[in-house]
Amino acid sequence: MQTPLLDDLDRLILAELQRDARQTNRALAETAGVAPSTMLARVRRLEEAGVIRGYHAVVDHRAVGRTVRAVVSVRLQPKSREVVAAFLDAVWQLDETVGVSLTTGTYDVLVHLSAKDVTSLGERVLHDIASFDNVVAEHTALVLEQREKSAITAL
Repeated sequence: MQTPLLDDLDRLILAELQRDARQTNRALAETAGVAPSTMLARVRRLEEAGVIRGYHAVVDHRAVGRTVRAVVSVRLQPKSREVVAAFLDAVWQLDETVGVSLTTGTYDVLVHLSAKDVTSLGERVLHDIASFDNVVAEHTALVLEQREKSAITAL
């Protein structure tokens, strides 16, 4: 996919939608100083180009009973496309998985988990991740504090 060229209006739209994706098209147009029809066309273009991939609610894990966060580092063998793809697909399907990263270095995959407690986390790691056929090493680190940016500020 070719990176679309973003002008100042596109950057303003992205900044505003990251600040508040629930604002109306009319409010967004007013902030940008353009007609609502122009704003609608620009937002649609950004969506169609894949710059805006969706809109979602940010949920507090603790508020929904997910009090334990962890990152599971996994080494796979062999590192064939098929093995990696199968592992990524399998862990992505787990209810506790909130993110998966394919990496370089000592470990091949980082699985980000959010669980209700240490017992359920342990069950998930032992029975569904570490026991996967091609996992040759696994290291689980509990997350003590997590900060995430949901917005890209320097566009």
